Amino acid sequence: MADYRSTGKELRKSPKGMIAGLLAVALLGGAGFGVYRIAKGFSPIAPESSEASEIIIPDLTEPAESDPGIIYTYETMFASDMHKGPLMYVGGDYATEDITEGLVNVYSEKNEHFGMSTVNIQLMPEAVEAFNALTEAYYNDKGTDGFLLSGGYRSKADQRVIYSDAVAAGDNHAAMAGFSDYETGYAVSVLYTKDGQYLNPASDDAADFAAWMDKYAADYGFILRFPVDKLAQTEMSFDATHYRYVGIPHAQYMKEHNLCLEEYLDELAQTSYTGDHLALPGGYEAFLVRLENGDDTGTVEVPVPAEVPYTCSGDNRSGFIVTVESGET
Repeated sequence: MADYRSTGKELRKSPKGMIAGLLAVALLGGAGFGVYRIAKGFSPIAPESSEASEIIIPDLTEPAESDPGIIYTYETMFASDMHKGPLMYVGGDYATEDITEGLVNVYSEKNEHFGMSTVNIQLMPEAVEAFNALTEAYYNDKGTDGFLLSGGYRSKADQRVIYSDAVAAGDNHAAMAGFSDYETGYAVSVLYTKDGQYLNPASDDAADFAAWMDKYAADYGFILRFPVDKLAQTEMSFDATHYRYVGIPHAQYMKEHNLCLEEYLDELAQTSYTGDHLALPGGYEAFLVRLENGDDTGTVEVPVPAEVPYTCSGDNRSGFIVTVESGET
């Protein structure tokens, strides 16, 4: 990945087509105006005074098509939004509050390829759209339906009842209110049916569904939230019914590298806008914008691309994860 630097409200990653304009602005602006250029083969010219900003001249022998460049700018966001988004982590030491906006009723948005245990299930719109696409893909592949959505968003009040009932039954695996993945609005509980009957999770028919999900769920942005081999990382028992929407490139990367959400966020924590970015499948890259001292009050300037698609999700731990459609594969 390329190195990234900036001194102003506009940031550029190797925009070779704007070299002449940048040099002209730098000369006219004088020592008080800072210009930074980053590209492979760039060579720095020492400023005339210690107060002058660095000017970097590109190696014009390098083919321009080798680095199309991404222009960055800043987007002002509420720091508290770090507690929202498909990549937010809830569990361990990281709690969440009730979602007060954005949820949609799944029944009013669903396609015909899955059933629901109740018409009152809510999810965030991205998760509904992705689940529609996933179940339609299963139908197109198998020629039949069989998915049953049995759970989605839970409020603290919902989770408090579930936790109390679990404790009364001697089950110590339920999450306390505020610490359940279902409280994100991106988690789904998925069961399978055949000929109108629920399938025993241990049956061969259910295993066929699970095998299909294991192969294709990531292509629609879903991960199995609590895999059987990740107990040490998730501190939660294996749950074959609990899937979580995180977004397609993130889910595909996690599948490719056999990572649970905790491990993936730890890997993203090693990235930054000015440092390494994480290369993701499909021509995407991602980096973490860490909030200073974890302060989630006021506003924060988040570097985002000015001219290419991107998404920004809070991680509910330390900041924002920016995902950029870089086109580099």
